[in-house]
Amino acid sequence: MAYYKTRLFKRKTKHTSLSDESLLKAAKEVESGQHDGDLGGGVIKKRIAIKNAGKRGGARTIIFFKSGSHVFFVDGWEKKDVPKSSKEIEEDELETYKDLASAFLNYNEANIAALIEQGILSEVKEVK
Repeated sequence: MAYYKTRLFKRKTKHTSLSDESLLKAAKEVESGQHDGDLGGGVIKKRIAIKNAGKRGGARTIIFFKSGSHVFFVDGWEKKDVPKSSKEIEEDELETYKDLASAFLNYNEANIAALIEQGILSEVKEVK
């Protein structure tokens, strides 16, 4: 099993304290069925704790995952950055996530290597 983050995810979470270590922990939780919502089509919503905020006030992430496949961190934001009036994912946004999940979850190693080379994906690695 390999874990990846998209360029969008990195850009939108660059000012948070989300480390690769916290992403790996979240990915392993998702693999064991611990998440905050299965939105269908391989799209998972997951809260991740950040420094001084915990999970409740921390980061929100969209992950593409299906059992036996890779885990892709696709989108993310801090809870405090979203107005209370727009807490729900819009239907058109969800459909876009599902379309992308369908593609990402069917990529083979060559596709993933090409996306890494293009800077669209980067691997989330354990720090040793």
